[in-house]
Amino acid sequence: MRVAALVLFGVAGSTLLADDAVRRGSVGGGEPAAFPKACPLFRGGLGEAGAFGFGAEALAGERPAWRIDPSPRFSLCPEAGAASVAGRSEARWSPSPAWDPGEPLRGVRNATASRGRRLLRSSVILTGTAIASGAILSLLPKEETNWEDGAFGHGLSNFGRAWTNLPVWDRDEAYHNWFGHPYAGAFYYNMMRSQGATVGQSFAYCAFQSMVWEYVLEAAAEQPSIQDLVSTPIMGAALGELFHRWSIAILRKGKLSFGEKALVFVLNPSYVINNGYRSPE
Repeated sequence: MRVAALVLFGVAGSTLLADDAVRRGSVGGGEPAAFPKACPLFRGGLGEAGAFGFGAEALAGERPAWRIDPSPRFSLCPEAGAASVAGRSEARWSPSPAWDPGEPLRGVRNATASRGRRLLRSSVILTGTAIASGAILSLLPKEETNWEDGAFGHGLSNFGRAWTNLPVWDRDEAYHNWFGHPYAGAFYYNMMRSQGATVGQSFAYCAFQSMVWEYVLEAAAEQPSIQDLVSTPIMGAALGELFHRWSIAILRKGKLSFGEKALVFVLNPSYVINNGYRSPE
């Protein structure tokens, strides 16, 4: 092990010496010259010799462009010796900007489309989901839903009552009011957010869908709920943004395991429906 370490140290040392020779102009007998900034490993500003490393000095500022005799030995930046910086400006390294999790996504479905197109896709998917959810809930015992017996038999009168009377404090289990509805709100929120919408647009859509559920779909079975009108849009949007950032951070890692894919789907099914497991730009 120690022998291998010494060998690696020797190789690394000879490599740096080779580049140091190119940087000082000693290879080929040329005049000493500063290293061109086409090589991102070189950092100036530390005296005439400079130093190797990643530094802002190598990426910014202007220095004269000169040529260096190409070295026949191995170099960390072999392309830098063949042309001047002025002739090879494309060699400069431009780091990618850091991802701002609060900004709209780029490179996802409908990211550059009109708002109307995002609204149409979201509404079609969520309307179908809501109808399916209502059908499943209607099959559950009333102890779970607190819907009155035969509610849909006089649904029109219930619907009229919902629009003419104030919402009520319902008797649903805390699990439904403070977890089920916020999770549904996160689903509404991310249906827009995962298409490149802003936080404000996604929250407005989440509030709209909450009203549709309470005053259109569920109104045929029970009076709109105060808890649901609060927890779905407000807690749902907060939970939705948390799930949005968490799932995007996982997707940006690259190739995902089965467990990571399952976690992303649980956190943000809206993103998977709209974009699969493709990472945004």
